[in-house]
Amino acid sequence: MKKVSAKMFFTVLWKGVCQAVSWFFGLFGYKRGGTYAKVIWGIFATSAAIFMAMLAIVAVIAIIDEVKPRHSECDDPDCYENTFVSRDIYYHNHVDGRGYVFNSRTGERTIKHIAWIAKPLGDDSLVCYSDGKKRGYFNKFTGKVVIPAKYDHAWVFSDGLASVDEGGIIKFIDATGKVVIEPDLRYRPWMDGYVYHWGYCVIDSKDGNYQGLMDTTGKMVLPAEYNNILICQDSLICVEKDKKMGVLDRNLNPILPLMECIITNCDETIDVVMPNNTIRKYDLAGNLINDFCIKSVRMLEYETDAIAYLKPKQQDQEVACISADEEEDWCNEVDDETPTFYHPKATARLRAYTAGNCYEGLMTADGHIVTMPSYYNIEAIGPDLYLCSDENSKSVIVNGKGQVVK
Repeated sequence: MKKVSAKMFFTVLWKGVCQAVSWFFGLFGYKRGGTYAKVIWGIFATSAAIFMAMLAIVAVIAIIDEVKPRHSECDDPDCYENTFVSRDIYYHNHVDGRGYVFNSRTGERTIKHIAWIAKPLGDDSLVCYSDGKKRGYFNKFTGKVVIPAKYDHAWVFSDGLASVDEGGIIKFIDATGKVVIEPDLRYRPWMDGYVYHWGYCVIDSKDGNYQGLMDTTGKMVLPAEYNNILICQDSLICVEKDKKMGVLDRNLNPILPLMECIITNCDETIDVVMPNNTIRKYDLAGNLINDFCIKSVRMLEYETDAIAYLKPKQQDQEVACISADEEEDWCNEVDDETPTFYHPKATARLRAYTAGNCYEGLMTADGHIVTMPSYYNIEAIGPDLYLCSDENSKSVIVNGKGQVVK
């Protein structure tokens, strides 16, 4: 058998296609020798060439994509976590701390034997990584090490700076690894991390008992005299001092002054629990929205004096029971052959609502407050009588007007 080359195969195929097209158009009086026919034929040939070229390009891309390693997906059986770092850079975390950084464009493992990574905040480009013993930084766009793993502890980059622990002393470095701020502080394990938010970093005092704010130049803009400082998402700063709490804006101007309260939220709104357990809601400018908010409402049920009897199931049919007031009720099906009884429940007039610190109070069904949220638990013991307990399980009986029954 004569061997057929690829060139010969496609030549014969092309001639066959051309003859088939000529025959088809000949059915409609088409003559290949005419001027008009040459134009039509040129358009057809050009279109066919473009179409074939597009098919070839698609086929080549599909073959390359199939052959190329898919390191955007973690298909290694030892890999249990795949983290996207940037367009071409991925971190594959392996068992026993044998993770690595991979450049999917070049196919290179740029860093090996990594235990974990922590991506920077904002526009910073250096990723913190650990080799299991020390910590350093690599560029998230190239996957190359910029600052070798040499620190005992290190935190993520934010606002162009990162805090590191050198010999138990906290220092701040820039993206080149140069120390730019030395606040003379010792590393303390309980600190959440010396990270900048909105240009401020929470810094503890030398004795570790208080906190303040430091800017990116190393200047203390808020003295370390607060018991706790929390920087919220909307550039608000929640501070606590001497059992009082308040809120500052990013210019450190007071939005809510220090007062006896507990601030539970300062993101979309500022939610404040007052000493009497009521909840106040403010907007982010410090304007009062509502001075009495509640978390939930529940109905209260009590056992009535009536007695309902449960009888055994008879002939696969429900059995009627007679209560103490001789009203007919339908029993639940029971397997026990011994008749039992129970006290049916009814709904009390008032509802129990929950406010701050999980304390409860009494309110009417239409929303009128009867008692302040002063009780840890409330139970109905009658149509309009309630057993109210504090957190020490000391209880009082309160009537429907909110008065303690003597």
